[in-house]
Amino acid sequence: MRSTFTTLMLLSCSFFSASAADFFGTWNLNAAKSKAEGLPLPKQQTVTYTKTATGYEYKAIGAAATGEPISSTFSYAKDGEEIKTAGFPNWDAIVVKKGMDFKTTVQLKRKGEVVGSVTRVLQPGGMVMTISGKLTLPDGKKASYNYFYDRK
Repeated sequence: MRSTFTTLMLLSCSFFSASAADFFGTWNLNAAKSKAEGLPLPKQQTVTYTKTATGYEYKAIGAAATGEPISSTFSYAKDGEEIKTAGFPNWDAIVVKKGMDFKTTVQLKRKGEVVGSVTRVLQPGGMVMTISGKLTLPDGKKASYNYFYDRK
């Protein structure tokens, strides 16, 4: 009986630890597979997710379509909280849902108003991540993108 209980406990611990997505690390934009409509696709971008005591930090660096350097950041701690962002030209805050899962959704906000949404999906095998979004730009035009990232 004790052996069966121990086995069940180990299996359930394995199940719950496996349910959290392992997207931590460094990802490179695959520009050849990525697409954007209504906004320019970056020439190059590297995204890093770093685990923290309460969540993670996101940092993206690279080169915009114009060749200018880009850098954006935010720190995630808890689902549903508004998070201030830095370096994103089309929004200034986000609200993350299921931030540690294989499929994460994000509301994009500008000056307190929702202007779009993003979905991040860690693909099976954990070597490819997609980030897809739809938003209204500050000039009122619509934009969308589907970025593919390869694990470094």
